[in-house]
Amino acid sequence: MLSMLLTVGLFACGDDEKTESESSESQPSSDNQDCGVEIDETYPVSGASDFYYLGTLAFELSDDDDSASISLEGADGSSIDGTSSVDGDMVYFTPSAPLQPSTSYVANLSYCGSETPVAVEFSTSDLGTVAPDVGIFEGKTYAVDLASGNFVQPAGVGDLIGGLLENNILVGVSTATETSMDVIGALSVAGSTAQDTCQETLAIPPATFDNPYFEIDASDGIEISAAGMTISLDSLFISGTFAADGSYFGGGELIGELDVRKLVPILEDLIQSDDPNEACTLLMGFGVSCVPCTSDSQPLCISLEVNGLVANETGEKLEARTEADIAADSACQ
Repeated sequence: MLSMLLTVGLFACGDDEKTESESSESQPSSDNQDCGVEIDETYPVSGASDFYYLGTLAFELSDDDDSASISLEGADGSSIDGTSSVDGDMVYFTPSAPLQPSTSYVANLSYCGSETPVAVEFSTSDLGTVAPDVGIFEGKTYAVDLASGNFVQPAGVGDLIGGLLENNILVGVSTATETSMDVIGALSVAGSTAQDTCQETLAIPPATFDNPYFEIDASDGIEISAAGMTISLDSLFISGTFAADGSYFGGGELIGELDVRKLVPILEDLIQSDDPNEACTLLMGFGVSCVPCTSDSQPLCISLEVNGLVANETGEKLEARTEADIAADSACQ
């Protein structure tokens, strides 16, 4: 199952690398503890300097509090428009417009009916700064660090996948204009960022580009081949933001769907059955639930959502490789 999930995540596009803003080591003090509710964790943490300009602020409380809310202001005290929401013990704030890169902000959390909110000061990273020339992206290849991402779904498997992944996922930009990008994907040699030229490159739909942000709508799905397996990713959407100097992209998000029926040939020996329902039962043992598929509403799909992905430039140009190229290459035999 882990091998399956490992391959499933193979094309996740690349927020800045994980840093203190993704930990809970530095939490703001609170004078609201008399109500029995405390702040367990915040994103970003107080003093963070790498918050993603398209990110959502999130405060985790020790207990539910429907009265809790977050407001956001600039360093000069100006109010930042956005929406505050509560989901159980989580309090969120989503800005109405992208935040400014490399800029200071203050998040104010009100909870337990206190008239004095708890303030968290932070700054955004440089992501969101417009590249002076989109041509700098052409010919560049980016290696996606899957372990840098946050596995929203399936929850709890990110560390397992990141720890087992030996191949980087490579994303190459062929051409770039002010509105679009042509890209291809590939796998690296194990333990390296060098392209594995004995694996076919992956055809990906052109990306919509709004300097420096990109989106790839692969809703028709793509197929990934690795380690003798072929995995289909359906209803796929990928996005991220390039650094202005083209050295990396961050804030990467992948949302997709895996049809368990297409995974049965891989899992058949393990489950001793060709019944996709049996595969779903197996996955439940790992805390992964099957949900209705977008294609036909049958409860036989796995939702995949990974965010906060980062990909650094490798310094090498990605080479398109077909099945015929590989068959004719003696080094691949």
